[in-house]
Amino acid sequence: MLLTERFHSIQGEGKFIGLPMYFVRTNHCNLRCRWCDSTYTFSGGEEVLLETILDEIGKIPEDWICFTGGEPMLQREAIKFMKGCTESGKNVLLETGGSLDLSEVVKINGTYIDMDIKTPSSGESESLFKGNLNMLRPGDYIKFVISDVNDYTFALSYAKQWKSTSEILFQPAWGVDLKWLAEKVLEDRINVRVLPQLHKLIWGNRRGV
Repeated sequence: MLLTERFHSIQGEGKFIGLPMYFVRTNHCNLRCRWCDSTYTFSGGEEVLLETILDEIGKIPEDWICFTGGEPMLQREAIKFMKGCTESGKNVLLETGGSLDLSEVVKINGTYIDMDIKTPSSGESESLFKGNLNMLRPGDYIKFVISDVNDYTFALSYAKQWKSTSEILFQPAWGVDLKWLAEKVLEDRINVRVLPQLHKLIWGNRRGV
């Protein structure tokens, strides 16, 4: 497994915002979103044995592991890693760009999926593996990172047609006014959650938080 870093932090975005988690961040991504805040994961990193990481996880106090990237589903041992974490009593939050098949992930009890649907401003709005939409479970959720009105309209069309029990989250891209997005959601009376990137509000837009 290629890694860029492992660290303790507070979950900064998504449904589980505010929870202490142990982050395992992997290298490599098959997408190139224009507003990506972790471009350093595109290359480099260190090869770490799966057994080494799982041994570390068995010793940490956090109940939650955030498995992120890059795109963690590109890692050849991604499924083994998540199974190893849950078998040791941990919960795993998988942060994924949604472009790769998640059918093996949803079979693992104790996993939760944070799946992006890429908006037009990302430049990757055609990347979604659409079969994933029918696999999501009640504890999973989809997330739209919104930069402008065009992104909002794109996300709104999904929200109005959404039939799943999984939640929808709208997140402003870094630098976009949270109030503007919240007021748009209230104006359109849609059943979504509007959440900021908490870790950036606490520590700023920097690596390793």
